[in-house]
Amino acid sequence: MKTILPYLKAYRGKLALTAVLCVISTLEGVFLPHLMSRIVDEGIAAGDMGVIWTFGAIMFGLALCSMLCALLTSAVNARISAGFSHDLTRGMFQKASGLNFETFSKIGTSGLLTRSTHDVMTISQASSMFVNFVTIVPILVIGGAVFAMLSDRVLGLILLCSTPLALLILFPIVKNLDKLWKLSDEYIDEQNRLMRERLSGIRVIRAFDKEAHEHGRIAHATEEMAKYIIRANTRAGYVNPICMLVLNLATVVMLLIGAQRLQDPALLRAGLTAGKIIATVQYVALILNGVMMLSWSFVFLPHLKVCVSRVSEVLTLPDDPVEPGDGTLYPGELSLRGVGFQYPGSELMMLSDIDMTVHAGETAALIGGTGSGKSTLLKLLLAFYPPTTGTISLGGKPYETLGRAAVRDNVSAALQKGMVFEGTLLDNVRMGNPDATEEMVKEALDVAQMTEFSESHPEGLSYRLAQSGANISGGQKQRISIARTIIKPASVYIFDDSFSALDFLTESKLRKALNRYLAGKTQIIITQRAATAMRCDRIFVLEQGRIVGSGTHDALMQSCDVYREIVRSQLGGDA
Repeated sequence: MKTILPYLKAYRGKLALTAVLCVISTLEGVFLPHLMSRIVDEGIAAGDMGVIWTFGAIMFGLALCSMLCALLTSAVNARISAGFSHDLTRGMFQKASGLNFETFSKIGTSGLLTRSTHDVMTISQASSMFVNFVTIVPILVIGGAVFAMLSDRVLGLILLCSTPLALLILFPIVKNLDKLWKLSDEYIDEQNRLMRERLSGIRVIRAFDKEAHEHGRIAHATEEMAKYIIRANTRAGYVNPICMLVLNLATVVMLLIGAQRLQDPALLRAGLTAGKIIATVQYVALILNGVMMLSWSFVFLPHLKVCVSRVSEVLTLPDDPVEPGDGTLYPGELSLRGVGFQYPGSELMMLSDIDMTVHAGETAALIGGTGSGKSTLLKLLLAFYPPTTGTISLGGKPYETLGRAAVRDNVSAALQKGMVFEGTLLDNVRMGNPDATEEMVKEALDVAQMTEFSESHPEGLSYRLAQSGANISGGQKQRISIARTIIKPASVYIFDDSFSALDFLTESKLRKALNRYLAGKTQIIITQRAATAMRCDRIFVLEQGRIVGSGTHDALMQSCDVYREIVRSQLGGDA
C-alpha cells in the first residue's frame, strides 16, 4: 500500500469531505429509531396527534438531509475514483515506459495491460468506498448497539451476541479467498496474451486453418479463469445470506422475548415500553446494514489485496534511468572487442567473441542466416542491453562511459519491422527530428523514394496514416521508417533488414540516394540479401553468434564458405 497511497494525497480534501458527509448521514439514520419510539410511546399510546406530527416532521427533515448527504457523497466519490484511477494509470504507464527490456519482459505486455485496467479499476473502486467503510460501519455497529442497550439491556445484549457470531461463521468462508482471486487474475493475463497473439496473427491462423486450435487455447484459459472466479464468487455469495440469517433469527428471538417482557407488570413499571422494543428491533436493521458492509469488506479485501500487490509490483520495479544527452556527435567509428551476450534466464550465449571495427564514413554489411545473432547484435549497438562480456566503443569512447542517452543521440536505426504510428506522414517522419522543417522532411522522403506517394495525395505531408499503417503497404512502412531514421542527425546509421519489403529496382534507387545523402556517415546494413551486402565497403558474416568472416565481397567469396554458400543459394553460380 505504500506505493499506492501517495496517489491519494491529491484527494485528501475530497476524502475529508466525504467522511464528514458520511458521519452526518449515518448519525441521522441512527437517531431515527429513537424518534420512532417516542412517537409510539408519547404520541400513539397517549393519542396525541401533535406529538406524532412534530416528531414525524423531524424524522422527515432528517431523512431528507441524509438523502442529500448521500447524493453529495456519491458525486464526490465518483470524482475521487475517476481522478485516482487516471493518476494511477498514468503512473503505471510512465513506469512501464522507463523499464529496460529485461525488466519489462518479467511482466510482459499482457500483464501490464491487465494491471493498468482491471486491477486499477478495482483499486479505484475501493478508494472511493474506503472512507464510507471506515466512517459508516463503526457508527452503525457501535451506535446501534449503544442505543439498543439504552432502550433495553436484555434485548441489546442479545443483539451484541449475534453480531460476533455472524462474523465468526463468516471467517472460514472468506479464508484463503485471495488465492482464488490471484489465480483468476493470472489467467486473465494469459487470456489477454493469447487474444493479442491471435489478433496480430489472424491472417496466418486463417491461412493454415488453425482457428479451432486457437479457439481451444483461448477456451482453456477462459475456463480456468472462470473456474476460479466462480469459486471465489460462490464463496463470497454465502456472506450476505448468513449475515441476514443470523441477525434475522436474533430479531425473532428479540421479538419473542420482548413480547414476554411486555406482559410483566414489574418491567412495565420500570419503564419498559413497546416503543423501546420497536426501536431496539430497528437497531437490528441498522447493525445488519453495518455487518453487511463489514462482510462485503471480507469478500472484497482479498481481491483488493491481490490487485494492490500486482500494481505495486509494477510501481516498485527498478527504473532504467537515462540521463538526457548533450547532443554531442562523436566520430562514427564503431569497435567491438570480445563482445559476448547472454539473455537473462538463458543458458546459452547468443553472441560470442565478436570482434569487429567499422571505420567512420564506411558502409558495412552484417549478413547471416536466421538465428545467427544479427538482431541481438543490433540491440547491443543501440544499448538496449549491455554486453555480457567485452566492450563496445563509439568514436574511441566505451558505451559505459558515454551512457545510453549519448549512444542513442549518435546512433539512428531503422528496425526490421517498419513501425508507423497513427497520425500524419509529416508527424511520423519528424519523430526522428522534431525540429525538422517541411523541406527537410520532403528531402528525407525523396531519398526514401516516397515522394511519389506523398504527391499522389491532395493532403501531401498531411496525409493521415491509420493505426500501425493499416492503409499503406509493407514497403511503404519501411520507407517511412528509413526517412525517419536518416532525418535524425547522428554519427552511425543502422538499417536492420530495412529493404526486405522493397523490390530490387526501388532498393537500388534508394541505396544510391542514401549513399549521397549520408556521404561521410557510417552505415551498418543488417541483411539476409547477398545482393545488398555485396555493394558495401566491408561485409561481416555471422554464423551461430560468431563472426566467421570479414572483408569485401570478392575476398569472402574466396575465403568464407558460409558467405559463399549464402551467395550461391541466392544468386546462383559463382556470383
